Amino acid sequence: MKTKENFTQGLEKEIGQCIRCGFCQAVCPVYETTFRPAHSARGRMLLLKEVMEGTIPPLKELADPFYNCTTCQACTYSCPAQIKVAQVVEGTRKKLYEAGYTPAPLLGMKDNILKTGNVFAGAREKRIELYPPRLKEKAQKGELKARAGTLLFMGCVPSYGDLKIVPSLVETLEDGVVDYTTLAMEEVCCGFPLYLMGAGEFEIHGKKIIQQIQATGAGELVTPCAGCYKTFTQLYPKIGDLGLKVYHSVQYLDRLIGEGRIQLKGQGPRTVTYQDPCDLGRSLGIFEEPRNILKNVPDFILVEMTRNRLQARCCGGGGGLQADNPEAAHQMAARRVKDALAVGAELLVCACAACKNNLKKGARLLPKGERNRIKIVDITEVAAEAMA
Repeated sequence: MKTKENFTQGLEKEIGQCIRCGFCQAVCPVYETTFRPAHSARGRMLLLKEVMEGTIPPLKELADPFYNCTTCQACTYSCPAQIKVAQVVEGTRKKLYEAGYTPAPLLGMKDNILKTGNVFAGAREKRIELYPPRLKEKAQKGELKARAGTLLFMGCVPSYGDLKIVPSLVETLEDGVVDYTTLAMEEVCCGFPLYLMGAGEFEIHGKKIIQQIQATGAGELVTPCAGCYKTFTQLYPKIGDLGLKVYHSVQYLDRLIGEGRIQLKGQGPRTVTYQDPCDLGRSLGIFEEPRNILKNVPDFILVEMTRNRLQARCCGGGGGLQADNPEAAHQMAARRVKDALAVGAELLVCACAACKNNLKKGARLLPKGERNRIKIVDITEVAAEAMA
């Protein structure tokens, strides 16, 4: 068992800054769902303070409040002390992992990543199943370019858990005459889920991916996965240099539109709204690029949900919560779909495959007549359809 000294080591400053005001409860998507005080940022800080002061020992039961967190960072932006709660949660998860307290569903995901290269334990050849026919045939025959200016890194959820994102991104880049290649069947998980659960294997895994990407000689990397993007831009620099410019698909598509390399056409008036993924918005400040894309689709009427940008309501799809507590994650998603319906949106647009996946599941919790009034899509699908 870990002692209180090494369990809270490195977290003392953040723990001591908490003034127990409770402002975080009003914006926490988990607390809003479970109503358990320990599932709010203040509750987690109080628990760690008790451990630090020796009132309670570091117990296995601490895993529940710290893994029942989407690491969305909404609490930080409502906190008068601006405590970086997500960093505290992630640091505590590392200690829980070392103590053997990580929930079984997350350990199963870890095994999938390390054994099969993806979170779903899918066969490697299935990773290219959604490639457009011509690209898929080249990948199967080993005829993809070994080196190109742009490397597409699709990510696990777009490759195995979604039917539209991968082909839509490829179509838009081909229309923009982008010199690209992919890792095809050799692509493996970026390791973000390993980091989120606190697994010590993340660094070794990440260094292997860095070497693999560097070997392509690409000058830039494009990914439609918000988690991959955050990993490449925020986490990998701490363990190695990718040696290239990294773009999320919203940034890259916005760039192609701005350069006149792709043009979007109208398909009739539609009221659309945009869901800010936590890993792009609050984490990295990417707010305007996706909205620029939607504004460039003629006849689209862009409306904002009451909570947007820095104040956007987390859909529950991040932080590993979908694996550990899917019921709570889906309830959070249902709440976010209701936010979109409340402003009359016919189209709820995401820029994160995990968000899209969870929002669709959340929509199924709503009455059929209600959920049928809205369609949930990724922004790559919007761009591909608007070019048709």
